Amino acid sequence: MIVAAGLVATLQLQVGCGSSSSHADVPGVVERDNELVHEDCDIGSGKAEKLDANADGRPDVVIVRNGDREVCRALDLNFDGAIDSWVYLGPDGKVRRRENDYDRDGKIDEVSTYQGGVILEKQRATLIANRVDTWEFYQAGKLTRTERDSNGDKIVDQWWEYPTAGCPVIHADVNNDGRPDPGASVDYCKETGYVPPERADFRKPESPNFQQSGSLPTEVESKKVEEPSPAAPAQPVPAPAPAAKPAESKGGKK
Repeated sequence: MIVAAGLVATLQLQVGCGSSSSHADVPGVVERDNELVHEDCDIGSGKAEKLDANADGRPDVVIVRNGDREVCRALDLNFDGAIDSWVYLGPDGKVRRRENDYDRDGKIDEVSTYQGGVILEKQRATLIANRVDTWEFYQAGKLTRTERDSNGDKIVDQWWEYPTAGCPVIHADVNNDGRPDPGASVDYCKETGYVPPERADFRKPESPNFQQSGSLPTEVESKKVEEPSPAAPAQPVPAPAPAAKPAESKGGKK
């Protein structure tokens, strides 16, 4: 989901104007550990399977196993020689954890945890390098709420709830007491007019040649194209009159 930069920047500015005193011992204030921890995956083991997808002499996929069971793998998705994604599997063979390095600095920026292959939570570093500032929580694979620390003090100062999928209501702590403040909330879709794809009206074009693809577009503008009127039939061109024969003199041909 695309976040309105102006709205979020305003909330962050309001939060940053408050005091930086600690509220960790105040009831109701949420303090979270903001450290991103990489889970070990022994890709240096002599038993690790190394695959070179683009034949450049460097492994792009490294698979680590415990016996016959894969426990984790490291991926170089852009073939630059550095690992930028880690995948960890549980005993059931399903993904239990993912780590991603998006800014290519060799350190992870996001950790996702799963249960039975279904995502439960994401910890993300979006504002401060190598420090978690955003915690996303999921139910049945769908994002249900988000907590953010906009100033890096480990205290949550933004709360995002999703009464409708794709349309968060964002509450902010403006006076820096660790709690959402009345009047400091933003209804994202109401303020921006954004309509999530699953709520957009879909109108099938009137063209008889339209074929539905595997995924429907969010919205199709149906415009009736007026067909040009048929051209008037061409008028027949009269055949040229035969040329007159030259007159002969009475005295014979000259």
